[in-house]
Amino acid sequence: MYKLSKYLIDVDLENGEILLYSTKTGKLICLSEEIYKLIVNKKYNKINDKILYKLFYFQIIISEDENEQELIINDLLNLSSIKNKFLNLTIQPTANCQLGCNYCGQIHEKLNMSESLVTEVYNYIKYKLELGNYKNLNITWYGGEPLLGFSSIKILSEKLILLCSKINVDYSAMMITNGLGLKENIFSDLVHFNILKYQITLDGDKISHDNSRFTKKKGRTFDAILSNIVKAVANPIYDEKKCKIFIRCNVHKDNYKSIDNLIDHLYELGISKKISMNFAPVHDWGKNHAKENVGLAPEYFGELEIEWLLKMKEYGFRHSKSLLPEKKYSTCMVTNLDSELIDAKGRLSYCWEIPYTPEFDYENSEMFHGHIIKREYKDRNNLPLGNWYESINQVEYKTTCKNCKFLPVCLGDCPINWYKGFASCPSFKYNIKDLMVLEYINNKEMLNGERYLSN
Repeated sequence: MYKLSKYLIDVDLENGEILLYSTKTGKLICLSEEIYKLIVNKKYNKINDKILYKLFYFQIIISEDENEQELIINDLLNLSSIKNKFLNLTIQPTANCQLGCNYCGQIHEKLNMSESLVTEVYNYIKYKLELGNYKNLNITWYGGEPLLGFSSIKILSEKLILLCSKINVDYSAMMITNGLGLKENIFSDLVHFNILKYQITLDGDKISHDNSRFTKKKGRTFDAILSNIVKAVANPIYDEKKCKIFIRCNVHKDNYKSIDNLIDHLYELGISKKISMNFAPVHDWGKNHAKENVGLAPEYFGELEIEWLLKMKEYGFRHSKSLLPEKKYSTCMVTNLDSELIDAKGRLSYCWEIPYTPEFDYENSEMFHGHIIKREYKDRNNLPLGNWYESINQVEYKTTCKNCKFLPVCLGDCPINWYKGFASCPSFKYNIKDLMVLEYINNKEMLNGERYLSN
């Protein structure tokens, strides 16, 4: 017989319909109130077989003897040992950045990858591809500010694209940039190197942004960055090559009231249909106490996020993915052995927060698992966070994930935050029901056609 899964969120639409979201599958379905009552009262014999199959398929109901939590934890432990066909590498061509953002935890230095190191990085990636029998190589260019290491990006991109073509590996790339150096000619060159996705940060409107994302000489940056974005999306190659620009807003007490102004401004510029936006609360990075000093309560951030998403829907902003979290198969670089970061010194690490952050970047730090030039590599499983899912199972680092119904779509969110002693829960934990309704509105036709269950 069956039972109702514990990994469900429900919303009563008060029109005779119930929304159910399964965190085990990351799927949203719409039920008639009649079906829902039959499920709750375990009157499965009154539900036709086709509906029962769909309920079981979407993990709304499960076998009566199933221990869900145990199965989920065991699946996670098994997943961490499975070899992936995707090699995901984050490369920092420079340790430098023009900006002096007041919440940044990095200590920048005027250091770019040397020519010899660029060669060593290429050889290392070539070795990894040949050894691992990968089908895809994805590169994320990161910094500091990666465009300050443009020559390294150009050389490595050309060589890696040629290599992947020869060995029949699909190549893709994206860049996380502050956007200050993303001039028209630079953007065209980057697209030529198959860098088609960009994350660029705008922290609210002009006044708020310039108060938090300024140059090291306190220069303003909003106008220059926005001008570069407008010119990029107007470039014919943006649509031709299916490029994507994601605007990230780091939200805190000093700028949250200006996010509406930013959304309005982007719409008025006529680029809302060309870009996506996402919002993230500032967090502590390198013991800078950003969350403590200017952070918002997660519940309040969740409320604000819904308001911004509604406004974006009204203005026709491009959505890069479902508003609801999808089922995850890896937490992040920490839990994916086919993913790592190569910094401008040739060191290997497994979290973006490690290089150039004094909290973790020091002599003999355990957070680095290798060095390309020295050809020294450590077993990541023996380093901090090396067995993250076992840490969740054993409730290490004071995690609350094991008994949380969001575990399948969260997987602990950010291991390094738990390691630092901060509870790390995603915003959807606090606004999931609003997200369900918004997703239903956005995809009502599909849900009614494929995921509406009624006798």
